[in-house]
Amino acid sequence: MEQNEAIIRALAISDENKMVFPRTKHPWTNEAAIVDMICPCRNEDDYALVTELFHQLNENIVDGAKSYELLYEMALAIKKNETEGNQTALCVLRTKNDPYADGSQAIINELKMAMTMAGGFEHGYSAICFEDIEKLYKKGFRHFVVVDDFIGSGKTVNVRYNYFLNRHLDGATMSFYFLAGMAKGVGFCKNRNISVYCCKIMHKGIHGHYHRDELLKRIWAMRYLESFLGDESGDSKLKDNSFGYGQAEALYCRQFGNIPNSVFPIFWWNKNKDGSKRQSVFTRVQDGY
Repeated sequence: MEQNEAIIRALAISDENKMVFPRTKHPWTNEAAIVDMICPCRNEDDYALVTELFHQLNENIVDGAKSYELLYEMALAIKKNETEGNQTALCVLRTKNDPYADGSQAIINELKMAMTMAGGFEHGYSAICFEDIEKLYKKGFRHFVVVDDFIGSGKTVNVRYNYFLNRHLDGATMSFYFLAGMAKGVGFCKNRNISVYCCKIMHKGIHGHYHRDELLKRIWAMRYLESFLGDESGDSKLKDNSFGYGQAEALYCRQFGNIPNSVFPIFWWNKNKDGSKRQSVFTRVQDGY
């Protein structure tokens, strides 16, 4: 697509998507980033896919008010499912094992107020890295609740749950709670008998919305658009993030949060095929990226 035409179409998208998302010093609908995303489009089908996904993503940006509404729902669910009738201490954990800030850490901090407003909890409440469960078990904790802002493919949850099972902690339970996530990932976990609660459930951006010929057309269009992205960025490889990490096909972000790698990489990948810096609509912050 010619750059002038791409600029005109980028302005149209920017005008239709009114929500302003801070991206460094620029709003997330800045024209240059959208132009870079549209320029590879060969035809109307490619352009239609970009705009359709863009609109889905815009509808799934969770602002402050909606975020607290979901947090309160999460707090009520934890209170109902995990604390009522339990006489041993409840421990709330992050999904991550390292000390770096991430979505689960943010959720735990914000969840404190929601938990208080939900009526409080009779037993203990902590915010510890996932791999501390053995130390916590020795201190008397038996009910572990793992929280995060988003579940994509469900693969990380499966790894964490297997780690928990392999510790052989007699009488201990573990459940997972998410602010938002993909129906496929939630189903993947439940099929493995993992207790998962997700407040806002979404379907895949392409496979969950199109069928037969229209589905195939959009799959090939996305593969073509991804062919303009660099094969790797730092330690991250495009093949692992194609169609979103674990092929989650997510279209979601918290208004002031870090965009999940489960989202289609055309929205956040920062390298072009030739290795040059790519200006993305969203900025993703990630270790080794």
